[in-house]
Amino acid sequence: MTKTDGPTDSFVRDLERGRDENAPRLSNISAGDGIGSALSSTNSSIMGDDIQGDLGEEWGPSHPCYPHFNPHVPMDSSEYATTRIIRVRRDWLLHGDLAPAFSNLYPEILDPAGVSEQEFRKVIGKLNSELGETFNPYAGRNMVDSVMGAVTGWLWDDFGMTASKKRLAALEKWIEQWNTEMQKSMAAEDNGLVAPKIISLRQTGYMTLDIQIPDPEIAPAPSTAGANESRTALTVEQVPAMTA
Repeated sequence: MTKTDGPTDSFVRDLERGRDENAPRLSNISAGDGIGSALSSTNSSIMGDDIQGDLGEEWGPSHPCYPHFNPHVPMDSSEYATTRIIRVRRDWLLHGDLAPAFSNLYPEILDPAGVSEQEFRKVIGKLNSELGETFNPYAGRNMVDSVMGAVTGWLWDDFGMTASKKRLAALEKWIEQWNTEMQKSMAAEDNGLVAPKIISLRQTGYMTLDIQIPDPEIAPAPSTAGANESRTALTVEQVPAMTA
């Protein structure tokens, strides 16, 4: 005799919502006499992980235009409340894992912040080319620095004699110069907007390209949706009560 299902186990979920992406995986115990483990779902890759679609299509933290909170300033500062971070993700197809590179997909939210598409692609081209030459392990100077480091017990690296450290320092100076030029141009326009700023690549660990912009005041996705869903929050106006 089966037990009666509780209220939480009843079918109260809307069937048109579709499959819950956050549902726990099924067991990988072998099914019957079959060889190997049973597939946890039909939407799994050959390595066992769920295949994710284009993360840039839906609005959320994975969207290229999503304004993230600024983690590079103190939380009690005015910049934390008035600025946001546009995060440009890594492009692993350009240099593979030999050197960091960033996607040239233009976030259109940068346009009203003062960074045009042409300027954005100029920055991406500069960074990708410099980082590719700096981290290339098969470059002649990098091979010489590796040999000299091994011969001198890595004192060659400690004294800053490697070409990679010099090029990375020059790249950081170029970023600071770009930020200074943007501040001057925004001050000349006198539009009251905060100038965009590229966060140091050393501060982000070369994993993302963070661009600081003024807060565009875009509402985040509602938390009632699933982790892989995003729905636009609609404001509901209250109807005034009718008096007799």
